[in-house]
Amino acid sequence: MTTATPDRIDLPDDVAQLLADASRLMGEALDRPHAARVALVEEEEGRDIARIEVPPDTLRLLSRVLAMMASEQAFLLYPAHTELTTKQAAELLGVSRPYLIARLEAGELDYRKVGRHRRIRMEDVLAFKETMRQTRRAALDALVEDSESLGGYDL
Repeated sequence: MTTATPDRIDLPDDVAQLLADASRLMGEALDRPHAARVALVEEEEGRDIARIEVPPDTLRLLSRVLAMMASEQAFLLYPAHTELTTKQAAELLGVSRPYLIARLEAGELDYRKVGRHRRIRMEDVLAFKETMRQTRRAALDALVEDSESLGGYDL
């Protein structure tokens, strides 16, 4: 049985292997750099019973999705112009809603108002998440550097 949480997709081993094989085969089909489209064919008893042609970029995306599912990674697909509520954005960022609203009011993140409610573009939330990650990383690197200069790692 397949189960999914915000952090992980749990698959039976046979399903995970099937997805990994499909991703690998799609990657091999995409090794032809000048192909305008790739045909997916279902065969039965040696003859084609279904055939669909897709652009290589579509197959690349599907291959990545299958590979992530096979390794039981959670992923997020969203339409290009998705907007989130402050509650949804805070959950995605892993912060409290009041903290997020303070960042919005400080101008650190763009938003628009719909009546009394704020809406934040998904791409802005993801960019802000990356900025938060880089800031944390820089702070940790600075702490390690300070500790090393003070002999904190000497035995």
